[in-house]
Amino acid sequence: MFKQLLSIIESDEFRVQLTELNDNFFNLKQEIQIRNLLVELFNRDFKGEERAIAEYRVPNKDIRIDLALVNKNNKENPFKIELKYHFPKDKGGFSKYQESIQKHFKDRESNGFILIVCNSKAEERESFEKMWLSKETIFSELSLDKNDYKWKENLKSKFEETSNAQAHFFEITVENPFETTYHFFILERKQ
Repeated sequence: MFKQLLSIIESDEFRVQLTELNDNFFNLKQEIQIRNLLVELFNRDFKGEERAIAEYRVPNKDIRIDLALVNKNNKENPFKIELKYHFPKDKGGFSKYQESIQKHFKDRESNGFILIVCNSKAEERESFEKMWLSKETIFSELSLDKNDYKWKENLKSKFEETSNAQAHFFEITVENPFETTYHFFILERKQ
C-alpha cells in the first residue's frame, strides 16, 4: 500500500494539485491540506480493498495517527504514517532532528514517516503576501536561499541513518502563486 502512496507523490497530478493547494492556502502551514489531498487521491485511485484514513485512532492506545492505509481484509494491521511539515529554518537547521524521528516514527511505532519541508522564494512570497494580506506571515523568514542546502544534508543523513527503515526523497517545485519547492523526506519501516 505504501508503494501506491509513493506513486501518488511522484505523479504529475499530485504536482498539479499541490500547485492549486499552494495558490489557495499560501498563508497556511499546509500539513493538513497535503494529508487530505493524499487521502483523496489514494481513495480515488486505489479504493476497493484498501483505503486511506486521516486521523486514524490506534486500537488499544489513546493516540491518533495522521494517516493510515487500511486493507479491509486486515483491519487489525493498518500501515500507520505520521506527517510533519516544516520550513528550512525550523528546528535549527534540522541538525538534531533524530529526536523527532525517534518520537514520531520509532516511539509511536509508525510504519511510515513523511516530513515535508516547504521552501519558497522569500522575495516572491513576501511580495505576494503584501498584495493580499494586511500582515504578512513569517513563512518568508523561514525560507532559505536555494544554494543553502545544509538543512537538506542534515535531514538526508538523519533519514538515511535511521535503522530498520528505507529512506525515500522527492522534490516537487510549483510556480503559483510564487515558486515553492516541497521537499519530501520519507521513511518506510522495513518488514
